[in-house]
Amino acid sequence: MVHTFIVRIVGSVLLMFGIALAILAILAVERQLTVHGTLMTGALVPVILFCLISAFCLLVGCRLLFNRPTANESILSPLGWKVLAISFYAICVTSIAAAASRGDYQLLIVAVGFGVLGYGSVKAGRTSRIGPTPSHVFPPEMSLLKTEGFLPDGFRCGVEILNDDRTPMEFVISVLQSGAGLSTLEATRTMLEIHKKGGILLPMQSIEQSRRVAELIVTEACGKNHPLVCRAVSLE
Repeated sequence: MVHTFIVRIVGSVLLMFGIALAILAILAVERQLTVHGTLMTGALVPVILFCLISAFCLLVGCRLLFNRPTANESILSPLGWKVLAISFYAICVTSIAAAASRGDYQLLIVAVGFGVLGYGSVKAGRTSRIGPTPSHVFPPEMSLLKTEGFLPDGFRCGVEILNDDRTPMEFVISVLQSGAGLSTLEATRTMLEIHKKGGILLPMQSIEQSRRVAELIVTEACGKNHPLVCRAVSLE
């Protein structure tokens, strides 16, 4: 819970920072148009840079705040991390140049900070480049009750959900929230477990609740033409 709280705090800060940068970029453009009647070349580079950093802060902030990993279980794709690293390194170099020209060496602290962020982005991009976790897909008639490694301790009844190669991850998270009443974090973790292991047995309090949840999930899946397998199961 503490880790989740901290992650969401960081996501919120990044969102606010991204919004602030976007507002600054808009104000800079408006000032240039008001004073000069056109966007000067010298102001174009920082505006573009602000927009790039703002876009990535908004993207990363949303993913952290709402816990939306990519298929690689990373906050950004490898390309996204690369662009983010280039943006941070660009600010680092600009800060160093400004410190040298103005003699304001306090800007070197800013340069070091953005350099570290750039290095971290490069490292994160290398990790996400490993590729998505291998996904197991079982045939629809597969019974996880009889398969080793799937039966939770104390399981009596619940819903059985099988992985497939067509149903979007975002949809699975959505139906786990709406149908099974899971939080965003729980639904995301459950979806990733389904993706990794090929399926999951989700315990419920009664077989009646299991049937109701399975019916809700299947109804939503059929409405979107997704072949998601979800059914009520019991050991009794």
